[in-house]
Amino acid sequence: MIKKMNIKNKLYQDFVIDKIKNENIKEGLNVPLIVELDPTAVCDLACPGCISEDIIATNNSFSSDRLIEIAIELKESGIKGVILIGGGEPLSHPATKNIIKYFGDNDISVGITTNGTFIDRMIDEIANYSFWTRVSMDAATKETFDILRPSKNGKSVFEKVLNNIENLAKRKKGKLGYSFLIRTEADNIISNVHEIYEAAKLAKELGCDYFEIKPSYNYKNGVAHSLVKHSDKRIKEIKNQLKKLEQLVDDKFSIIKAITLDDMLDGVIAKQIKEYNFCPVAELRTLITPLGVYVCPYWRGNNNFKLGDLKTTSFKEMWNSQHKKNIMKWLNPSIHCANLHCLRHESNLEIIKIIEKLENGEMVETIEEFDRFF
Repeated sequence: MIKKMNIKNKLYQDFVIDKIKNENIKEGLNVPLIVELDPTAVCDLACPGCISEDIIATNNSFSSDRLIEIAIELKESGIKGVILIGGGEPLSHPATKNIIKYFGDNDISVGITTNGTFIDRMIDEIANYSFWTRVSMDAATKETFDILRPSKNGKSVFEKVLNNIENLAKRKKGKLGYSFLIRTEADNIISNVHEIYEAAKLAKELGCDYFEIKPSYNYKNGVAHSLVKHSDKRIKEIKNQLKKLEQLVDDKFSIIKAITLDDMLDGVIAKQIKEYNFCPVAELRTLITPLGVYVCPYWRGNNNFKLGDLKTTSFKEMWNSQHKKNIMKWLNPSIHCANLHCLRHESNLEIIKIIEKLENGEMVETIEEFDRFF
């Protein structure tokens, strides 16, 4: 059976509920539980329609020394998990291999989102310490891949990435995923819909644990983040491809639908109605980049939502600063995020329910920790 990604159940793990119960999330947590970390804004690919195009143009990175210092600061602050992401390509930073090992050695869960081109440079660290590694592919063939994920030097990296995935699959201790972002003419690019099944089949053959299929978004300068409305013809084609995916599922291989995929398939492109005036998820998770620390990835690079700068400030100083507190109090999802189709909207609604139960003295049943990446 094809599974829909479920984040809400992760909120009921002991360590999350204890955090919400023991600290005042409305006034600001002492420290978040999860950090998304961009080691660099540099990327070796030139994907058309990249949502981080403006960020990558800055060619910005943490120095190796500072990146390692930040890793130590996160450990000392009590962070439970770090997702290496971007911005740019996280594995292109020379110090990334060192911090992967450092986090792993210090009981900090590591998740990695990567284009896969540099896996071979740090395969030992990734194989031994990554809780999950997700490779963005969006294709099943070299022809489609080279259009959607071209390298800046003009040389195809398709075969290299496949080899990296296959080699990592043989050695990994954590989960390995193959990510497929749906693209069609509505994205002003070619359609890759006809390759969904073949891509999932390829992922299974390479030794991946799961294949994740995701909808595309409109995104421009952090102002809009709405689901792309594809043609009826393409939607029908996508649904037919999804039906074929069922036959690939077994005990060792899963098909995962992104949280908002069904909304796109059903044509539910309406705005999310956010009636809450603070963002609990932004207290539990934060985003660190070379350009600054931001309330969440949707506002990466937008100075209005910048909490601080870890190039000049320690993590603890930044998180406890009056500026950070002012930004978090000012942030109002019903206003500032009204036009965003937020992946964390359901989580926010669930956390608010949990907060209300705790405030009313009600019992919140918890489950044992199984996945820190809520």
